[in-house]
Amino acid sequence: MRRNSVLHGAALAALTVFGLSGSDARNREFSIEIGGPEAEYAVETAGSMDPENLEITIENLGDAPVVNPRITVNGLYDWYDVESIVAEVTRDAKTDEEKALALWQWVLYKRFQRSPDGRSALHPVRAMNGYGYGICGHTSAWLKRLWQAAGLDARVQEIWGHTVAEAYYNGGWHMLDGNVKVFYLDRDNRSIASLAALERDGWLIERTIHARDHWLRRPEGPEANREYVNYIVSYKDNYEEHSYDEEIAKDYSMAMTLKPGEKLIRWWGPELGKFEGAGRRPEVPERYANGRLIWAPDLRRVDVKPYLSIPHYGNVATRTGDGPGPAIRVADLQDSLHTRPSVFTIPIRSPYPIVGGRFVGTLVKEGSAGRDSASVFFGQPGWEYGDLYEFRWGEGSRTVEVDLDSRLRRGGAVYEYGIGFAIRGNAESRPPAQAGVEAFRSVTDLQVSPHSLPALALGRNTVRFRSESRDARIRITHRWREIDGQHPPRPVDAAVSPGDGGQAAGFAPTLRWAPTTDPDPGDMVVDYQVMVSLRPDCRWPLSPSLHRNVGAAKTEWKLPSSFLNPGTTYYWKVRARDSHGNIGAWSRPFRFTTAGDAK
Repeated sequence: MRRNSVLHGAALAALTVFGLSGSDARNREFSIEIGGPEAEYAVETAGSMDPENLEITIENLGDAPVVNPRITVNGLYDWYDVESIVAEVTRDAKTDEEKALALWQWVLYKRFQRSPDGRSALHPVRAMNGYGYGICGHTSAWLKRLWQAAGLDARVQEIWGHTVAEAYYNGGWHMLDGNVKVFYLDRDNRSIASLAALERDGWLIERTIHARDHWLRRPEGPEANREYVNYIVSYKDNYEEHSYDEEIAKDYSMAMTLKPGEKLIRWWGPELGKFEGAGRRPEVPERYANGRLIWAPDLRRVDVKPYLSIPHYGNVATRTGDGPGPAIRVADLQDSLHTRPSVFTIPIRSPYPIVGGRFVGTLVKEGSAGRDSASVFFGQPGWEYGDLYEFRWGEGSRTVEVDLDSRLRRGGAVYEYGIGFAIRGNAESRPPAQAGVEAFRSVTDLQVSPHSLPALALGRNTVRFRSESRDARIRITHRWREIDGQHPPRPVDAAVSPGDGGQAAGFAPTLRWAPTTDPDPGDMVVDYQVMVSLRPDCRWPLSPSLHRNVGAAKTEWKLPSSFLNPGTTYYWKVRARDSHGNIGAWSRPFRFTTAGDAK
């Protein structure tokens, strides 16, 4: 099914697109044309659970550039710069502690474990938009920069064999490990411990469950945590790390300009199978997505001269329409006294890492004398012989197609490149002979983090487009697959023991809840996950040890000892997972109180 609509003008507008119902997964496509710098519209998806997002494309249909296009869905995915990330993630945070934990929790599930080449991925904007992976040093650098942007003091600490980050709030330092997905509760069972406290008190580490994946059961207990204790308590070689500071302080953003005739395609899956650093790090990332930047301007309509890089001696002219000579050509033809070729570069820039590409161009040479030539270079144009292609003998037009993968994937991140041209006509031939480029198509392959893409959810989605161009005329296309026949388990609706608002027995109570079911025939609940918190909204756990899966369909979980205090109210919630791996919604938070004299 495909629906097309048009929004005009700068004012915000709204449009709703309804999907159809059916019994199987269904591909859907919705396309909208927008005139003006911003617009708002709604897309409604059908099915039984969140759709599988496939692709989003934004294409410049006009004759003017579209500067810094940004698309959000339901107020999310505006990761343009550090400030916009922090504003989105800490939208409901009121205190420095809430800001620190909100940003730490956001990082946890936006990354996979793999080290990119070079230093590019140390910056959170480039990492979270382009990679979606990093190791402990990257994760700590991201947190430091994000915390600083939120107004907190922050630092990176190197410990034996590992790297962690600390945020300063409530009058002290607190270590939050974004790589291992852990923090350590201090002895007061309320605050998060600092690295200095952990160096002196290994028990805080020993008692903590290092889940990493809360649906994966791992060995528990002091011996299972010996590796982490050794990391931290060997404090003689721990130190504050500053080698990342220069990179994370840079003002990176997702700024880009869509030139007339250019479009940006982004897929949620690795459609191209290319990723940064493939030459030196051949292992495939655990999860990544691809994109493509395509520029194929209609040179009969669009004057591309403002978008070319032409030095002061370039001697290049352009034309539109059906006038004589190539669309990009020599301005003042060469002769025996002026033999320097005319030169220009087609620059390609992307805020995403560039992982490959192709270039197709039509060269025109009207003369066949020794002076007539057209050469193509990777990067800045040279004087004579093109390292990609040389059109020297004969005359007429030649179509040149060049695969750029080997040049763009030599290792390290690439965010821009150019295709250079050196052209020479002949003023002394009869008639004078022109040379140049009649048409071209640049295809640039990109790596994208799937987490950063503006995903549609089940039901009504509010999509907002913004740009800095009053004369923008664009087309946005969403593609997704609606899913029927699978449902997540129903939410748990009741606490059994202790009852909601009741009193717990001791400091390691067993929490029990009413079983839930899965609505799909033949499917069943196979596991539950529980979180215990001091917060009424259960936004994050009191300790990672209190955010655990049960490992079975049994409706009870005994809390580990030593984490609760007497006379204190705690909140907890639970959710279920079915045999297809679908995870249900959290229950509403329940609460219990420990006795003032509990032991």
